[in-house]
Amino acid sequence: MARSPSVFATRGPTVLELRIHGIKNTPPAEMLGVAPGDVRPDQADENGGFYVPTVDPSDPSDPATPPTVIRREGYSWGMLARYGGGALVAIGQFFVQLAWLLILPFGLCNTAYWTRRIPDQPRTGEWQAGRGAASLRVFALGLTLLYVCALASVSLDLIGTQCLARPSLCPALPGWVTAFFTSPGLDHRGIRVALLSLVPIAGVLLLFFVSHQARTRYEAGIFGTAAKIRAASDLSGVTEGQAAAPRRPLATDGFWGITRVKAPSELLHTAAAFFLMALLVGWDGVFWTCAPAGVDVPPECLDPATTPLLSRWWLTLGAVLGAAGLVLVIALVVRNVDTTVHGRAERGMAGVQPDLRNARRHTLIRLTLRRREAVAGWMLLAAIVVYAAVAVAVAVPAGPTVEHAPSFLGLVIAPSIILGVLLAIALSALGWRRGVPRWLSVIVVAVGGVSLLVAVVSTPKDLRLAPLTMAAYLLAALAAVLLAALVIFWPMGRRRSFAYQGWRGTGPGVIMLLSLGGAMLLSTLLVLGTQCALASTGGPTPICPLTPGGLTTPVAYRNFGGTVPVLAVALVLFVLVVAVLRMRTTPRLTTPETVGGRAIREPLRSYRDGRVPQVKSAGKLDFRMLNARRSAALFHRGEPVLGLLAALLALGVGVAIALPQPLRPALLDLALPALGVISVAAVVTIAENALTTKERPIGVMWDLMCFLPRAGHPFGPPCYAERVIPELRDRMVAWLEADIAPGAGTVGDRRTAEERARDELRALTTRQRRKVVVSAHSLGAVLAVSTIFTLGADTTDGLKNVALLTYGTQLRAYFGRFFPELFGPAALGTLPSRAPSLWKADPWLRQVVEDHNAEGSGGRDPAERDKPTLRELLTQPDGSVAWVNLWRRTDYLGFPDASFKDNEIDRGADEFGPPLYLVKVATHPGYQASTQYMTALRDLIRRL
Repeated sequence: MARSPSVFATRGPTVLELRIHGIKNTPPAEMLGVAPGDVRPDQADENGGFYVPTVDPSDPSDPATPPTVIRREGYSWGMLARYGGGALVAIGQFFVQLAWLLILPFGLCNTAYWTRRIPDQPRTGEWQAGRGAASLRVFALGLTLLYVCALASVSLDLIGTQCLARPSLCPALPGWVTAFFTSPGLDHRGIRVALLSLVPIAGVLLLFFVSHQARTRYEAGIFGTAAKIRAASDLSGVTEGQAAAPRRPLATDGFWGITRVKAPSELLHTAAAFFLMALLVGWDGVFWTCAPAGVDVPPECLDPATTPLLSRWWLTLGAVLGAAGLVLVIALVVRNVDTTVHGRAERGMAGVQPDLRNARRHTLIRLTLRRREAVAGWMLLAAIVVYAAVAVAVAVPAGPTVEHAPSFLGLVIAPSIILGVLLAIALSALGWRRGVPRWLSVIVVAVGGVSLLVAVVSTPKDLRLAPLTMAAYLLAALAAVLLAALVIFWPMGRRRSFAYQGWRGTGPGVIMLLSLGGAMLLSTLLVLGTQCALASTGGPTPICPLTPGGLTTPVAYRNFGGTVPVLAVALVLFVLVVAVLRMRTTPRLTTPETVGGRAIREPLRSYRDGRVPQVKSAGKLDFRMLNARRSAALFHRGEPVLGLLAALLALGVGVAIALPQPLRPALLDLALPALGVISVAAVVTIAENALTTKERPIGVMWDLMCFLPRAGHPFGPPCYAERVIPELRDRMVAWLEADIAPGAGTVGDRRTAEERARDELRALTTRQRRKVVVSAHSLGAVLAVSTIFTLGADTTDGLKNVALLTYGTQLRAYFGRFFPELFGPAALGTLPSRAPSLWKADPWLRQVVEDHNAEGSGGRDPAERDKPTLRELLTQPDGSVAWVNLWRRTDYLGFPDASFKDNEIDRGADEFGPPLYLVKVATHPGYQASTQYMTALRDLIRRL
């Protein structure tokens, strides 16, 4: 990125106030406190970058007016994966945002990777993935295959083998489709199956293309930053014997620079899609003539005297090769979990120049990546050959063509098998953080999965359970109970520590269950929605007949679709009960002390009996503020509600797998309207977002999923932080280096890597004239903290010229609990936080009491002196901490970062708007306009 000459002037302002917005995607002008026309880009493009005001606010009494020693800049990152609105591009916008919605489960899978227990990383840059990484990659592969099954259910099952064989079943099928597939040469089942099998392949190739383009667009700049972190580590005085000393994950170059799910993973997922289609098409090609009226393989098809397994051996071989290829792809996915090329690069490199070390590391990285890409490429080529051979064999008729309309046999049980594997992995993930032994989880899940599969396959269609089947169901139920008991009761001695983690230490499993439920919901809407659309007879009130003898779909989708409305009603009723209980009274809540502001403080002694006092008498404005606090507290209870949603989705997936027969059509007919409402709501939301530039695809979910590197699913949305972190880091270092190394970073900069690292270290750790105050709102604080850790990876003496001002943040309350190794109390140097309560009037009551009873507001573990916390990095020589956090009880997304008790980091902000708007209650936005903001900014400058 080219530097702006104004930034590097040796005279003028000495403090850079760098503002970073949050999930609201605040426009640059609003972020800087000026009119929309009074801002210009400074090192920015259409997606984001730095902006500076062209005029300063003229009113000295205005809190937004900066002192003359401050240069104010705003960094905008919100458009990195958003697209401009307007009527002309609305149609394109709609399909783009629909695609984002479809890959929502992939993004959740990536999030689940970072909720695992991430071990401290060696200083060599070698990445240790930790427990569960291999299983999670297999889970990600299963999500891809589940989507392949959904697309195949539409193209091969509904259209290819039912509608085209009996057009009367599908009155809404477009006429040109029927005409095309009834033309000479295309009028038999085999050629239709071969051609329509390209539809799922095309869907996966589209995901591959979009993913590859996004990766090259967003992730190109992070490797330079990883090299800078590494160079700084080389200058920190680490000897050869200390090379393996661990560091916090966020402070390692491996966190940002290690290749995890890029080209090799993309190729392997694509190869798996080809292998799965070869298996499904080959299986159907072998057995479909044996089942002219059924939906699965009857016993006579397996009679050794008449089985087509040997008479059509080429298709049998193709199906076997497809299954073997899937197993081999899974093995390669598991094998590519850890990256160890950096560790090999260190051998024999003691005393070698840093430039040569980096060159060797980069060479080994490229060689390893190329080797993995080569293996994955050959695997993809083999998959294409196997698929092509099976498709050609199916397309060529082996005898007289017979037209009938059984379901596509390859999809009868395939979705259920994939769902069973995914559910087993997600349930086992519940114990990853809680210390349940690997071997025990594997045994329990394997016994439950195999017994359930045996039960489903062997259950007669009349649902009269045979003794073997009943025993299998009992074994599956026993395995589920044992797994639940293991997760809950195994780590009895460490239960207190789990209270400070997301969902009491079951975060990876909860996120994976949400991902699986989302994928299954989207797949079910696609399959059943297409079924309804094809079977609709039109008219003023289109109907969706699912009567016997009509269109059929795989049992997993039908059963899950039938359970979704029941689960949705249960969730809605639960939320309504909580809302009614908590919204019928207006309690006072403890609030931070707000200097110069209006606040109703309730002392902690009023909480001694465990009850929050109710308001007896208050003014009109006070009641408005108290109601806003109550609404914010209701919103804070989202975490346990998400946990309940995950449990309900797991139940729905279990029902979809376990029931051996579809739900009665009448029951499913009752569920279809609810599914239709869900679909219409999703489409309307996407269309609304497509017409505006204010919203990002699928709302704030994109921002929350994508601030960490992709590490689970290669087709997930890109990580915008891999562009944000390098730009923020370079800007801060450039400002601090302007006096120390004039001309640094320009075209004429001839410094070696060691010289650049030395100048950077000096600019950060030696007191000087220039300072940086990073001002971050909400999710922007997560980006700011990540950037500061890249600055001080090995700086045990602290950053002397960098301060942090956060407001409306969730660092301690949510991110520190969901990602403990990244943003937890050990990394930030703060007190741990419990989960919010569902039922108490104050959801944080227990934490408030605990904070007031604790000594101090956080610190560091003396045993981890070589791993500085954020508090340590920002601690100045006089002992003050250059970090201030503003929060208020009316903020539905803002919390204290250190403690609910008064401390040197957390402060209160006005709960009413700026003085000009006294009747407006302040919530999540608007911190920068409060009087406390400028007070905190001046205090931070004094601390520096």
